[in-house]
Amino acid sequence: MPKVTVVDFMGEIQKEFTVESGTKLLKALIDHEVEIVHTCGGNAKCTTCRVTIHKGVPTKKTQAQQERFERAIKSGQPQFDHPAVFLSCQVVVENDITVSASETFNSVIHDSLGKDTEDKVTPDPVWLDHEVPDWWGG
Repeated sequence: MPKVTVVDFMGEIQKEFTVESGTKLLKALIDHEVEIVHTCGGNAKCTTCRVTIHKGVPTKKTQAQQERFERAIKSGQPQFDHPAVFLSCQVVVENDITVSASETFNSVIHDSLGKDTEDKVTPDPVWLDHEVPDWWGG
């Protein structure tokens, strides 16, 4: 079973746990009480469930995430233009992975803490190849 390691922005381990291979990352984080915003309920619409993946960067990403990030970059949000930033609702854990949440409940003010999330990636994923640069462990 893959191990999920959650770190803070200083790289300090906050939590470690194992999940079944194929588990959606957002679901795993919620189930293990990791503080992460997920306003749209995990449907690739709001981008609040962003994570930086420090180790175990996936080699594929969903078309929904790619399109959402392209729109964000075009609208002047450069934080989306990084090979290790993913929507946790669009990541399936298949190998050991180390992540940090981009937005936590303490770091932003929201009217809603987010809906519950589905077990599977939604919308139905169209997987695209994702090149991980050598300098990022690819």
